[in-house]
Amino acid sequence: MPDFRGYPGLCGIVRGCPGGTAVRLGTEPCTNSVQLAERIRGADTVLQFFAAPPLDTGALLAERPRRVVVAGPLGAAADPAALGRAGIEVYDTPGLAADSVAEFTLTLLLMLSRRVPAAVGAALDWRPSAGRETAGKLLGLVGWGRIGSRVAALARGIGMRVAAWSPHLDEEAAHAAGVRAMPLDALLAEADVVSLHLRAVPGTAPVLDARRLALLGPHTLLINTARAALIDMGELRRRLAADLLGGVALDVLDAEPLPAADPLRHHPRALVTPHMAWMTDEAVTRFVSDALAFATAPKTAAGLVRRIA
Repeated sequence: MPDFRGYPGLCGIVRGCPGGTAVRLGTEPCTNSVQLAERIRGADTVLQFFAAPPLDTGALLAERPRRVVVAGPLGAAADPAALGRAGIEVYDTPGLAADSVAEFTLTLLLMLSRRVPAAVGAALDWRPSAGRETAGKLLGLVGWGRIGSRVAALARGIGMRVAAWSPHLDEEAAHAAGVRAMPLDALLAEADVVSLHLRAVPGTAPVLDARRLALLGPHTLLINTARAALIDMGELRRRLAADLLGGVALDVLDAEPLPAADPLRHHPRALVTPHMAWMTDEAVTRFVSDALAFATAPKTAAGLVRRIA
């Protein structure tokens, strides 16, 4: 059920994949559950691509496809548990944008360090400002998985020291990656740059709540390409306005798009991007190709996806 308006090359990718010519394409978004039900009627497999609106659980339960395959996050509207109880298999395609997100994280880190957000506007009056080098600085990673480990490798490649905290990171694995494992509070207090790479658990408090945000120094840079719910966003805005943070780069937000009056839009030390860290030609191709390969030949392509319900 793709929406091709945000990525015009997607249709060609689908048609070029094995089995792509047998796929019934929906090139416009469904605006309600009735439209979605009509579109998926009679389908064995429903493919949900990243650019489309979230799937409606009621429509899926009414039409009962055999499986749902998601290229990217499933979205809040669909309930995997309810679909699973109804006998509808649900799959996603994890980890396929890890390189894209890691590279974008490093891009944001460098832009913040060199104060590019403020310089873009200052260029009109030719008022350059001094930034900071990253070599020798400590990058603190909150979360350690496909993305976090790639960010660590990239950061070490430009001379940064790297520390990490994760519920699943042990000393041996950290040492093998050239990374120092640290307790979370100590990492936040010591790091020059903090980057988040965790999943958000619905119903739980932000990992960076007011107490932990207070551990960050006035020159610390904070980057979030993971989930907005990981941070107490109200407290983040307050601390940034009070000059208690060196800068923030946010690719995920509590309101997307941000309201026009939101201070994050205009603050000289805030860099806000429209949820694009994962979006590269290569990642899009991997998402679509793997989801489509499984949808058209589930037995031979089972290793490309992960069953979540």
